[in-house]
Amino acid sequence: MLLAEAGLRPGEPFIVTIDDLDLEHGVLRIGKVTETKRAFVAFLRPEFLNWIKAYYLPRRLAMVKMITPGIEASGFFTPEVIEATKRKLIPFDQSRLRREIKDITVKAIGREIELYDLRKFFATWMISQGVPENIVNTLQGRAPPSEGTLSILYAYCAH
Repeated sequence: MLLAEAGLRPGEPFIVTIDDLDLEHGVLRIGKVTETKRAFVAFLRPEFLNWIKAYYLPRRLAMVKMITPGIEASGFFTPEVIEATKRKLIPFDQSRLRREIKDITVKAIGREIELYDLRKFFATWMISQGVPENIVNTLQGRAPPSEGTLSILYAYCAH
């Protein structure tokens, strides 16, 4: 849901922490910035934000509480690594989660989907709703925000 909702790259949800999620304003801060990939913020619709608050976060917290004692008891990880894992917005094994998503899509629609297709869906939907391409590119981290782009972006978000 997060990939389609915010247009993120498939790996980006796994790098954000719970502290990057602003529940009050419906903003997810993406800290990954490289020479070719820029992602600064993702704006979440109120319906999706409500789902996160009501369903995802309580289950996430329960899962973190359940897996933490085993991770600590293993002795394989430093306290810093364990704490960083607990702070992840999605503290689950990325490869397993990707595999389960693909398995579910086969059951639900009869075929696998590529997670990157959800990013494409976001861009296509935004453009079909009249959002200028430069705004979509900025939201998806393909272009750095310019002063003009930011003012247009804020105007769209105000609606």
